[in-house]
Amino acid sequence: MSNLIVSFDPGASLTKIVYELATEGRPCLMTMEPEMLKLPQSSIDAYMSSRRGLESSKPVDEAWVSSPADGDRQCTVVGFLARQFSASARLDKLKYETSIHKALAVIGAIAQNNNLPNRFSLSLTSLLPYGEYQNRQAFEQQLQSALKDFRFRGQRLRVKLERFECLPEGAGLAMIRQRQNGKEWFNAQTIAVLMFGHRNTSLLLFERGKMTAGYTNGLGFHQMVKRVIERTSGQDATNLTSAIYAAGSHITADNQAIRTLVKSREPNNINYELQMIVNAIATAKAEYWSRLYDWLESTLPAVNEVILSGGAALYLEPELQECFQEISTYWGADLQQQVQEVFKDKSNDYYRNFREQEALSFRLIDAFGLFMRFRAQLEKVA
Repeated sequence: MSNLIVSFDPGASLTKIVYELATEGRPCLMTMEPEMLKLPQSSIDAYMSSRRGLESSKPVDEAWVSSPADGDRQCTVVGFLARQFSASARLDKLKYETSIHKALAVIGAIAQNNNLPNRFSLSLTSLLPYGEYQNRQAFEQQLQSALKDFRFRGQRLRVKLERFECLPEGAGLAMIRQRQNGKEWFNAQTIAVLMFGHRNTSLLLFERGKMTAGYTNGLGFHQMVKRVIERTSGQDATNLTSAIYAAGSHITADNQAIRTLVKSREPNNINYELQMIVNAIATAKAEYWSRLYDWLESTLPAVNEVILSGGAALYLEPELQECFQEISTYWGADLQQQVQEVFKDKSNDYYRNFREQEALSFRLIDAFGLFMRFRAQLEKVA
């Protein structure tokens, strides 16, 4: 068994990690902001110098990595630290390409947080959008090479990738349904897995126990956020995404989440700006759902069950419930409850309120289901 087992979900709005140390024998949770940016090493040196004497941040919140190819001149900052440098989530790039440095940062943060030695072994399972699933071999090769020798926050690490698995987003949930109901049931069903993510929306189709088709489009939640930005003034995508999600279906001027978006401090302008924001969100949501519904109608065949996942699915729950009222749906409520139970001791670190707890635990079920399946496979092999 490897020293470290990791389930890695490099989401466009949040990187989600479930991991287990061989010495601990219990799942742990880590999350990381999606931003990343290449910087001169001198920028990090100056940043660290400015923080001298201050309390040290957690490795996950102050993450940067470099490889021998970078030399001493360049590094890549990831997550919360990258956000401090006004980095972007790089939705324009292939996810597997940006995931290499994210994975290095994740492994480095786990290693430093748990005082692992400079050399250790790793088994990693990862998710990619179906549209990038064909890149899984390149992802494995590049990640394996990068892990052999890299630096995290200046510490040299040499990690042996003993086992690697990559599945399309949503596949972990399909495998969980098979384990829950048995192969005979699974083989007799036609099942669709719909993943509503921040970057895109994906559909996986399982027939007679096999994945027979997959589709990915660019209709991620960021498309709705983009429309709202276009129709308002001075809005930031990160804050806007959080506020829209927190507001849910209550898109009104008295919703506190929406009121936090107001930039004006002039009393005469506040109500005007509030109404502009409310109208923009309501219109963008209607347009977003219309585009998704049109895609579903043209793409989704007749099925026995639909598995729904991804943060945007929870946001669109009323619309999706109505859309699939004649079809059996699985939202992973049992897995979500299991996630909350397993990580309940970490609730103060990751959840600020009940809605945030519900949202994060729902977004974690694919990575968590994948982790449970992967760990069971490793134990069987061992």
